[in-house]
Amino acid sequence: MSVIDSLRRPEHTGENRCLPCTAVNVALVVVVGLAVSVLSPVAGLVVLVGGALSVYLRGYVVPGTPSFAPQLVGAVGLAGVFDHGDDAPDRRSESLDANVDPDVMLSTLLNAGVLVEEEDGLFLAADAREEWESTMATLRKATDEELAEAVANAVPFEATVDAEFGGISLDGPSMSVWISRPQAIADVATLYTVVERGVDPMVALAATEPMRMFVEVCPDCGGPVEETTTRNCCGGTAGLYDSPEHEVLGCADCGAVVYEFPDE
Repeated sequence: MSVIDSLRRPEHTGENRCLPCTAVNVALVVVVGLAVSVLSPVAGLVVLVGGALSVYLRGYVVPGTPSFAPQLVGAVGLAGVFDHGDDAPDRRSESLDANVDPDVMLSTLLNAGVLVEEEDGLFLAADAREEWESTMATLRKATDEELAEAVANAVPFEATVDAEFGGISLDGPSMSVWISRPQAIADVATLYTVVERGVDPMVALAATEPMRMFVEVCPDCGGPVEETTTRNCCGGTAGLYDSPEHEVLGCADCGAVVYEFPDE
């Protein structure tokens, strides 16, 4: 994998690019570049070129851009400029699922030592968290194609798995789903961690979505995960906003949605 490939963030570029995020970051790069060029033209040029390259490859420069750029664009009356119309794709990540009774799944995870029950609730066991987060850190370095292969190897059935639309599509005998890259990383890590503790693979599959409630660091970028809200950003990405449609666990740095709480 080349240096350029390691910098790419396909979930925030191409057809998934958030135009308000891009516009705000380009403007910031230009302002900072011009300001620096007053002191040093060469340094200013480096800032402009480096910033432009980062926006092109990664979608944005400033961490947490999806949490403020669309509102900022809307506040200055430019939201319509970036409107994709009613035909913009609504690509929400789905979930790997298995026909397993939730009570059976919970008791199995408790008996296997994956979860521990304390007075104030359920928690991920310390050793399970360590292995889970270590596996996510390893998968974080994988290309989309390598991640697709990891998903195919981890699920307990034969499936056609491809990297597309900035995530992973899976077509198996009982499900056909698309999951985002961050969720795919977390789910594969769950399957490896849980199955290693003697849990039936189908029970582990059923646990992939609930386990994401315990995520503390972004599976994809390693940033902090917080309880916040989401709505669809232009280009079909899921950015974090005020005035939410859903409550989620999302990354404060890259805007990735890790877990979406059920509607009440």
